Amino acid sequence: MHITLDCIPCIVNSFVRLVNNGLLPEEKKEPAMRSVLTFLAQADYRKSPPALGREMHRVIRSALNDPDPYKDIKEKYNKMMLDRFPEFRDMVNNAEDPFDTALRLAMAGNVIDFGPQNQLNIKDTIDRVVHADLAIDDSPSLRRDLQRAQSVLYVGDNCGEIVLDKLFIETIGHPDMTFAVRDTPVLNDATLEDAYMIGMDKHALLITTGDDAPGAVWETALQSFKDKLQSVDVVLAKGQGNLEGLIEIEAPIYYILVVKCPLIGNRLGVETGDFVVSLSPKWKKTQTGIS
Repeated sequence: MHITLDCIPCIVNSFVRLVNNGLLPEEKKEPAMRSVLTFLAQADYRKSPPALGREMHRVIRSALNDPDPYKDIKEKYNKMMLDRFPEFRDMVNNAEDPFDTALRLAMAGNVIDFGPQNQLNIKDTIDRVVHADLAIDDSPSLRRDLQRAQSVLYVGDNCGEIVLDKLFIETIGHPDMTFAVRDTPVLNDATLEDAYMIGMDKHALLITTGDDAPGAVWETALQSFKDKLQSVDVVLAKGQGNLEGLIEIEAPIYYILVVKCPLIGNRLGVETGDFVVSLSPKWKKTQTGIS
C-alpha cells in the first residue's frame, strides 16, 4: 500500500506534535525538522506508510542520539493500562457476550498512538466502541474461525494497547497463540520488552517481525515471521500500520482497528473514526472466487 501526497503534511504535522511534547530541547528542534524535511524530499513514495515511517524514525533517533526516545512514555501507558486491567476484565466477565466486549476493548485500545495526526481519546473511545455499530463487522466469521483454528498469530501494535490485546487473547483462550511485536523500538510500538512487562508471555508465544517499521512490512520482515503468518489458520492484525504493511498479502488476516486517516478509510470504504473488524479483502476474493 503506497503513500499518497496527502500523507506528507500528516507526517510533518505528526513530527511537530512529537517534538512539541518535549522529546527535543529547543535548540535541536529546527535541525531535527530540517533532517526530516530533507529525508522526505528524497524518499521513495512508492513505499508503504510504515516502510517510510521506519526510515523517518531512524532519522529522528539519529538526530536525538537516542535509540528509544519514547521509552518513558511507553512505560507510562503500559502501567496506566495495567492499573485499569481489573476494571477492563470485570467489564468482560460481566458482559453478556465476553468475546464481543473483549474484542471491542482491544479495538478501542488502538487509539493509543503517537503517530497519526488526528488523536483520539482512549476513555471516550472505549465508551463509544462498547455500544457502537462497526463500519465493517467480520467478527462473526472471526469468532467461528478462531473456534476451528489449530493455530493463531496476533500481530500487535502499540504500548498500552497491548494490555487490552492481552485481555482479548485471554478471553479467546486459544492453546496455540503467537503474539508478534516489533524487533527494535520505533515510536510507541510494542517490543519484546513491553510484551514481557505486561505479562503477554503467560498467554502467547512471543516473536518479532524482525523489523523496526511502525507496522509489519512484508518485504522487510524476517522470514520466520512470514513463515508463521503463512502457516497459521487465523491472523489478527491490530492497527493501521499492520494493515498498510500486510494488505496485499493473501492470507486469512483479520484487521482490527480504529480508522485514523482518509487514506485507510478510502481503501476500506469507511470514514475516519470508524471501528473496523475486516477480513482481508484479498483473502475474501480468493475464497469466493471473485477476480
